Amino acid sequence: MKIPKIEQRGDIYSLRISYKEAGEYKQVRISNRSKTALKREYLRIIKELQDGSYVKIEEMSMEDMLTKWLEHKRRNVAMGTYIHYRSYVNNHLIPHFGHINVNEMKPSYIQEFYDQLIEDEVLSNQSIVHLHRTLNNAFKKAIEWEWAIKNPANVIKPPKPEKYEMKTWDEFEVQEFLKISQDDRFYIVYLLALTTGMRKGEILGLRWQDIDINNQILSVRQAITRERVGGYGVGKLKTDKSYRSISLFDHVIKELTEYRSLQRKYIMKHRKTFNDQGFVIADLNGSFIWPRNLDRHWYDLLQKSALKKIRFHEMRHTHATLLLKQGVHPKVVQERLGHSSINITLDTYSHVIPNIQKAAAEQFGVQLFGDRQSK
Repeated sequence: MKIPKIEQRGDIYSLRISYKEAGEYKQVRISNRSKTALKREYLRIIKELQDGSYVKIEEMSMEDMLTKWLEHKRRNVAMGTYIHYRSYVNNHLIPHFGHINVNEMKPSYIQEFYDQLIEDEVLSNQSIVHLHRTLNNAFKKAIEWEWAIKNPANVIKPPKPEKYEMKTWDEFEVQEFLKISQDDRFYIVYLLALTTGMRKGEILGLRWQDIDINNQILSVRQAITRERVGGYGVGKLKTDKSYRSISLFDHVIKELTEYRSLQRKYIMKHRKTFNDQGFVIADLNGSFIWPRNLDRHWYDLLQKSALKKIRFHEMRHTHATLLLKQGVHPKVVQERLGHSSINITLDTYSHVIPNIQKAAAEQFGVQLFGDRQSK
């Protein structure tokens, strides 16, 4: 496609696009400091003119902006993240702000909206924080795309989220749960969650080729994630740090070896119907297990026990908490969990750190002064 003549004034590049609307010829002028970005913008507008979705910047409504931003997210984020954004956009932001022109949005409109949500108890404080992040993200991209002049959400502070009390098991509860789940179909899932801190999707995406039995190392390389078209599939991990290696101890290796032997016997017996795709946790036909199917099984098992009720993800927190209480360095915990930075680990488990520091101080005192410190 031939691009119209690009004009340059100083360090600004611009061009004009002519088009026909309702029988009238119109023009729009676009500008950018980057010639490459200008060409991309030209191609985007031409595509929108062809499919009838083009809206002039001065006429762009919040609904137009949020819809286009959401479509961009659909192509560039994980399906679960997209669904998270879509819910806030379609259920709250568009119904309330959709009719307003993008550049007529004011901080006061946003603050009044949040106050009303709190007063009417429509959303929790935590949900309003997520809603605000969604709106703020959309406006940042709108400025980058030169759809908006300013970001009115930038000066608004959402309400503080309610303090979530993390629930974890202690050593006794871990041992008790593993004992009662010993004969359960998903025992290996629970064992890996509690002894490695892996996420649910990471465990379900684990393949035998990712486990080095001899060196007792497990490599996290993929996960079961939501597909953009619905359902689940094998997908990428959350961050670069999520790709990691985790050391295993003897008991886990023993259980994995026995489980692998039983799985092989099953595959041989059902070789006509079992399509072996290498998954450690496989369905009866060889495919991966859907997360929600595991959830149902997990909750049923937990309800039948007398143990403290925790979420599946809190087995990951249990693993980290027990490590920290045993004096393992937070950097090692970060690496096992696959956190993108040690700050996330320290913030998440800040309730454990003071006790560790107290124990460390006492141990240091004993080593240095012995019995004299108590006299």
